[in-house]
Amino acid sequence: MKGDEYKLGDDQPKRNVADDRLGYAPFAKRLANVIINMNVPNGYVIGLHGSWGAGKTTVVNFILEHIKEHNEEAVESTKIEHIDFRPWIVSGHQDLIAAFFKLLSEHLKPREGTIKKIYNRALRATAGGADDLVHAAATMALAIDPSGGAISGLVGNAGKKALKSVFGKFLDTPSLQTAYENLRGQLSNSNRCLLVTIDDIDRLEDGEIRSIMQMVKTIGRLPNVTYLLVYDREIVWRALDGGIDRVGPRFAEKIVQQELHLPLPGKNSLLTMLGDEIASITADGETSPRWQYIVRDGVHRWINYPRDVLRLSNALKFAWPALRGEFDSQDLVAIEGLRLFDPVAFDWVRRNRDFLFNEGRYLMGADDDRKANIKALKASLPPATVDPVIELLAVLFPDHVKWFEGERYVIRESHFASQARRGLMSEAGYDAYFALHPSADAVPKATIDAVFDNLNDEMKLTNSLRTYIGKNNSRGRAMIGLFLDELRMRFSVQPKPQPTQGLLNALLSIGDEVFAMPWRGEMFTLEPGSYLRILLRDLLEVWGEEEAGKHLIAAYQQSGSPFVLADLFVDRARELGVFPSDDPGRAVISQKDFERLGVILMPKIKAAADDGSLGDLPFYWKAVLSWNHLGDPAALQEWLRKGIEADGRFTAKVVRGLVSQSSSGDGIHYIYRRDADQYVYDRDVIYNNAKRHLSESNELTDDERALLRALVDGVDRMQAGNSGDRLGDAEDE
Repeated sequence: MKGDEYKLGDDQPKRNVADDRLGYAPFAKRLANVIINMNVPNGYVIGLHGSWGAGKTTVVNFILEHIKEHNEEAVESTKIEHIDFRPWIVSGHQDLIAAFFKLLSEHLKPREGTIKKIYNRALRATAGGADDLVHAAATMALAIDPSGGAISGLVGNAGKKALKSVFGKFLDTPSLQTAYENLRGQLSNSNRCLLVTIDDIDRLEDGEIRSIMQMVKTIGRLPNVTYLLVYDREIVWRALDGGIDRVGPRFAEKIVQQELHLPLPGKNSLLTMLGDEIASITADGETSPRWQYIVRDGVHRWINYPRDVLRLSNALKFAWPALRGEFDSQDLVAIEGLRLFDPVAFDWVRRNRDFLFNEGRYLMGADDDRKANIKALKASLPPATVDPVIELLAVLFPDHVKWFEGERYVIRESHFASQARRGLMSEAGYDAYFALHPSADAVPKATIDAVFDNLNDEMKLTNSLRTYIGKNNSRGRAMIGLFLDELRMRFSVQPKPQPTQGLLNALLSIGDEVFAMPWRGEMFTLEPGSYLRILLRDLLEVWGEEEAGKHLIAAYQQSGSPFVLADLFVDRARELGVFPSDDPGRAVISQKDFERLGVILMPKIKAAADDGSLGDLPFYWKAVLSWNHLGDPAALQEWLRKGIEADGRFTAKVVRGLVSQSSSGDGIHYIYRRDADQYVYDRDVIYNNAKRHLSESNELTDDERALLRALVDGVDRMQAGNSGDRLGDAEDE
């Protein structure tokens, strides 16, 4: 059937003993045997106490099933006759006492002549008043003949009357007392054993609970009648208190002669039930220490009764179809559990996005604010739940474990792992959960998963990556950068996936567009090209030096982009110490393979210079360094000189490799901090032509003018003996 794996459970009690999964059947069988063998000449009241949702009605059904089996084999005199009185069906529109005795009379079937006789007597006793019709109807229902016959339909129009007045009138009316005593005598002599079950007493209003309990205590106490009252004791006690401090328990003890506690279902049985219900949701999750914390501090604490299983499993089945593939299933179990069973903690998670993702007031540290926030959270939690809830939050948000647990914190999961899972600690996961929809600001997890399902299909990989080139999310961030960062995190999680030649080729095929994307001035974020460089290095590192060299050589042979290949070449050169670098990193290929890359790269650079396509690159810095190292420096200088003299835009592309950049409220700023490397660039040629282009060219963009102006200003300052850095000059002054 469609949707069976997400079929929502219902709260219907079990009726068949074979369906018992919580160990209630043995208890029900023993209690049924006690009832069958009881001799109760003056009646008996058994109370079955249990919390809401614990399975009380299921136990009653099992008891009745055993009694039914007994009756099928028993002689007539030992059979147990069952009367099921459901007061909550009639409460609010019929008198409960009258309704009960009407049901009893229907079961016992009195003869018509006797009924009429007692009815007439009742009318005379109550003077026929409309308010006293309750007494007449109840008395008619109580009157039976020796054969045990019944009445029906004579109480329906009876109005409600105060309980005290009902019993008072009954005791003051000798004819009614006689009818009651006749009923007791006939029941005593009939050899008929009755079991009256009254379930869900705790559903009634307080006054109705008192009515039922007083009825059982007084006129309901009949020979050979056993009552099985089913309720939540705390609710019944409060109703019996009637505003008087704690008289409820003492009064209940006078009514209920034997109170039984519903056996607590085994925790393992409940967890097994839950596991079966949500198996299709959690099947892909690992049985990791992290999951064990969720079970220990959350699930094990939340699941105490069958209804708890139902609530949590239904909540998960409702949410999962909308989040499947976009949100971590184990995090869903945890956060839905918090929502249902720890609402204070859930509300904190919902209201503290800035805290969790370092935004707003928490953008720059704010340690004191963070400590105060967590202190307030702990103070708001019920004392018994503080430790497990805080432990659970530390599992869900491992980046903030030190704030939750203080100095004793232990990091349970890496940042990369939590991001790769797309759980609550990832912005995309958090937003998807609370919107019940994948975040429009993130690359869908299904798309990331598809990459790893198709690592050998270069065309699919390339098409998937190109889909996000040129797209920005609502915050203005380049989606391709987010995509590449997601891939990087997947390759940073143990066990690391094995890269493929197809993936490397696909990444290089989008390199021209990605490296050309400018930095947008976002604080704490990188430009897409940086994400690509980091990802490529990580792939090479996963392969190991020997395999990385082979795969990179194959990619160089296939690629036609000197721009991308020069970028990778310079990075590898810095790692090997060929080019100077403040932070070169560990080499991921051998010197020999690096040299082979140069042999492949230089002809591609030369061909691009000859056909003019090299001048179309977004910037020249790494292509220039590679050419200067691999080819003829004089030819490079000539190519640079011609381009710088002829075109202001060409000059701006040269300058882009010589400046640093920063961001402020009014945009991107460029700073020329160092003299151009004389062995690569002729500073005077760049400087003089930059000044000329600024004054003569009308085709430069604002960004290109800013680049040229930064170089001119920087050189002027250096020639004046300053650092070339406006910030540094300000400090010197």
